[in-house]
Amino acid sequence: MFSRSSPSPRFALWAGLILILMLALLLRFYDSGSEALWLDEGYSWWDARQSWRHIWDMVPQCDPHPPLYVVVLKLWLMLFGDSSVALRALGGAAGVLATAFVLLAGREIQPRLGLWAGAFFAVMPFQVEFAHEARPYSLVALGGAMLCFGVLRLFRQVREGRAESRRVAWLSLILGLLLMLWTNNTAIFTALALSLLLFPLCGRDPQLRPLWRPLLAAAVLVLLLWLPYVPTLLAQAQGVSSDFWIPRPDLWRLGNELRFVVGLGSFLILWLVGALALVGVVQLRRLGRGNEAVLLAGLVVLPVLISFFVSRVATPVFLARALIGIAPPFALLVGAAFTVLVSRRLSVGLLGMLLLAQGLTILPLYTRHPRKEPWPDMAATLVAAAAAENGGRTLVLVVPNELTLPLAHALGEHTAGLELQGLPGNFPQPGLAARYPSGKCAPSLEGLDLSPVLEKARDFSRVVFITRSNNVYDPGNRMPALLAQAGLRLERQQQFSPGFFLIYQFAGPAAARP
Repeated sequence: MFSRSSPSPRFALWAGLILILMLALLLRFYDSGSEALWLDEGYSWWDARQSWRHIWDMVPQCDPHPPLYVVVLKLWLMLFGDSSVALRALGGAAGVLATAFVLLAGREIQPRLGLWAGAFFAVMPFQVEFAHEARPYSLVALGGAMLCFGVLRLFRQVREGRAESRRVAWLSLILGLLLMLWTNNTAIFTALALSLLLFPLCGRDPQLRPLWRPLLAAAVLVLLLWLPYVPTLLAQAQGVSSDFWIPRPDLWRLGNELRFVVGLGSFLILWLVGALALVGVVQLRRLGRGNEAVLLAGLVVLPVLISFFVSRVATPVFLARALIGIAPPFALLVGAAFTVLVSRRLSVGLLGMLLLAQGLTILPLYTRHPRKEPWPDMAATLVAAAAAENGGRTLVLVVPNELTLPLAHALGEHTAGLELQGLPGNFPQPGLAARYPSGKCAPSLEGLDLSPVLEKARDFSRVVFITRSNNVYDPGNRMPALLAQAGLRLERQQQFSPGFFLIYQFAGPAAARP
């Protein structure tokens, strides 16, 4: 008879780590290219197609984010092309790497904690959703995870009195913070929170006191490497302060945004996982990891409070996706809560129930279509309209002009007989009065002379006008009336959702010419 031996603890830990990373990979890449880019992702596509010089001067005017994501995306697209799958794969890769750093960060406290935290983070709905977006937010979460790993590794090495090299820890801390700062403007709040936490901890705890000087040197290095972006940040901040679409938050909005970041979109679940995180703080202190408890709790709470305070007294910037960097320390606190349970079966069972709830929350990402703007359907309508002209030309007018970005991506090479033009001019138009000064390239049509566009329209056999039903760039939707006054005959009007898009098809004067 052969005896069945149980797997070694080391094998079980490695097997768990690999399975969690495979789960993170599957959730972030499966079905990621099933839908076309929506407006914000269209910005990313346009950003990455600009010259290296324009990435620094023009792009920050049109898309108010630091330029690092665009630089990385441009290099990424050189390797993999600019399909929807390729554009979103960068966020997916960042999400998998972030999961790996959460696993590693948790192992700096306790191996089992790393598995619990990594599993929770891998299935966090907000993380999975933005890993499916061609936007910079997954890079912010990656920076937060690297930051957590670097600090927790430093704390462990100092506590254990090891003489091993601390280069990996310092490199992870510095690069993580720089990645956040160069990817999202509100990462300043995380940098401020980290300073408010680390320097007092190093001053209070004799064990951590040797970190004071290298920590100060690291802060100076991060500041010097971030300074080149500060003039651009100030210009962007001025635009945001003059007019931005985010409302000033109240206490209800505080909870409303957080329920998406960490709470599965439910206020009830937000309270439950918040209670788990609080249990994690208490458990870390019981394990003799008081500094780690203060650090992780502070990296969750302080950026939220600072962002809320700034949004109340200065400029509203309190937004769920701008808080995505709090997810790694939050996941680590939740992982710490599960180490309270002595019974491994009970802890695995309860964690499994939580992961199942997360999985049900993200299920619509793979089953509910369309979720994003229906640009392929509108592109097919335009191609059919152009084909019906039998050699004639179709002018496609779009307002706001930024909508030409996802539309052009959806059209791809199918542009025969079509000329695409934004109103009042093609994107970008930084010299005109913008509806949102934070993005200076999509101007309002109010008070502008549109007669040149109307004259141009007379030379086409068909004119298609695309807008939104709630268009704030052209209040009153006066463009269809102007086209009718210019002698064009409205033949068809269609509505597309989601997004409340309206398409007007006009027969142009050129259609009646011999």
